[in-house]
Amino acid sequence: MANGGLRTRPEFWPVLLLSVALVAVLGGWGATSYLDRTRREPPCTQRTALRIAVAPSVEPPARQVARDLAARERCLDVVVEARESADVLRDLARPAASGAGASTTTGPPPTTPTAPPDAWLPESTLWLRRAHAAGAFQVPAEGVSVASTPVVLSLDERSAARLRRDRNLGWAGLVAAERPPLPVVLPDPTASPLGFGALVGIRALADAAQPTAGAAGAAAIMRRLAARTAPFPGAAPAPTGPGAAESAVVSTEQAILLAAAADGGTRQVAVYPPAPVPGPDYPYAILASDARREGAAAFLRGMLAAEGATALTGHGLRTPSGGSPAAIPAGSGIRTGTYPPASLPAETAATALLNAWGGVHISARMLAVLDISGSMAAQLPGSTETRLSAMIKAAQGGAELLLGTTELGIWEFSTDLDGERDYREVIPVGPVGPRRAQIVDALDRVRVKPNGATGLYDTTLAAYRDATRNWTVGRINMVLVLTDGKDDNASGISRAKLLDELAALRDKRRPVPILFIGVGPDIDPDELKQIARATGGRVALTPRPSGIQRIFYSALAEFSCLPPKCRR
Repeated sequence: MANGGLRTRPEFWPVLLLSVALVAVLGGWGATSYLDRTRREPPCTQRTALRIAVAPSVEPPARQVARDLAARERCLDVVVEARESADVLRDLARPAASGAGASTTTGPPPTTPTAPPDAWLPESTLWLRRAHAAGAFQVPAEGVSVASTPVVLSLDERSAARLRRDRNLGWAGLVAAERPPLPVVLPDPTASPLGFGALVGIRALADAAQPTAGAAGAAAIMRRLAARTAPFPGAAPAPTGPGAAESAVVSTEQAILLAAAADGGTRQVAVYPPAPVPGPDYPYAILASDARREGAAAFLRGMLAAEGATALTGHGLRTPSGGSPAAIPAGSGIRTGTYPPASLPAETAATALLNAWGGVHISARMLAVLDISGSMAAQLPGSTETRLSAMIKAAQGGAELLLGTTELGIWEFSTDLDGERDYREVIPVGPVGPRRAQIVDALDRVRVKPNGATGLYDTTLAAYRDATRNWTVGRINMVLVLTDGKDDNASGISRAKLLDELAALRDKRRPVPILFIGVGPDIDPDELKQIARATGGRVALTPRPSGIQRIFYSALAEFSCLPPKCRR
């Protein structure tokens, strides 16, 4: 009936035909407009690939901004890499020309060197300062802050409620107390911006309690906290799971918010210091100097734009000026208003603070260099052990006893191990705590190079260069060389050249002593003593590798005197 009715009503036909014609015209106009527009936009003759290294705690919003930027910029590919800031710093400070430790054939290290990124977004300006001090001069001493998050104490809600009833919920009652109601876990201040911020807060608490003796009071607080220092490479997570209620952890406001959003996370409460302390300020630094620089600048504009700020605050971060995060759960203790971030102290003041920490928490940054020349296969008298196997056992035992916050790296050396280079990296320098088993396993894979000679001079110089370039405040910085012989590399540098180079590199304000441990009867003690003296170091000889641990710990105690008190 409907179709018949349509046929009997011809007055509808003009309307139908007009509608069809209008659709056709609009469609044709749209297609023509699109073709016109694409003809005017020149095709990409060359695509630009932009690599941005970001701290893991800012990765999700950074990826969102990168996707938005790539959608707008047809010729730009943006790759965001979440990387620990300590790893980025190591790669930036490692000169490509020297290639020190760039090759690993004795088991894979936890990180391998990569090409420098075009831009870097670490947690803190402290990382930029450290990179610049390590010789990565392409890194500015300061960047453009894109976000912030305050340093706080993180407690489980039950402990927080109890301490609140006792009127003991605060930094004075937890951090500065001689007998705190909960142990406080402090991220290593020499490796974590959170730990450093806590040191600033500790000094302020001590100054408030004893204005004329603040340094002594701060040292006393540091000494109490030293026993529970955690070797976190970056931002410490809020505690979750079993045992979370047993400690107050120096953490961040963001970590508490993310833990609250995660299913199964222990509910945490933030306790703020009496005044803001320096915390993560997420400085953006452009490193590229070519065509990628404009793309890196466009990414920064995206992070600072309204969409970027929304992504950042939606991930538990504050704005650079301290504007509050997007969603704050009730009962978390998170402050809803603006919380302006505190600036870092001047570099001299920061160094003094970290040296004060190093005085009460003796931890090292050590590069251990192991001789694998052919003579290390010699069997020890009255034993089934070779010189190398006994040395490896001693080194593994030492690694088990080191503080978790000590940073240890291992090289092996002989002659021509990596092309014409006499040394190669077994495991890069990093905190011992989370890598003990990995270090022991890597040492297990070290083998003698049959008929290999002893490239002692070239290796010693390369190790000393690496250690001085990566000198870390607040630690005993040292190079440990374990060898059974003297230099016999005919194609290497001379002893005179080595001594000249060491003298040029040595800085008494940033001491890096070399400790030689000579094993076996073939050692030339005068050779080693001459080299060690050039760095303020020493030589210890032992007929058996079983004496290595005793020598090492006595030397560590000797080297524990830090500047400015000691000038080696």
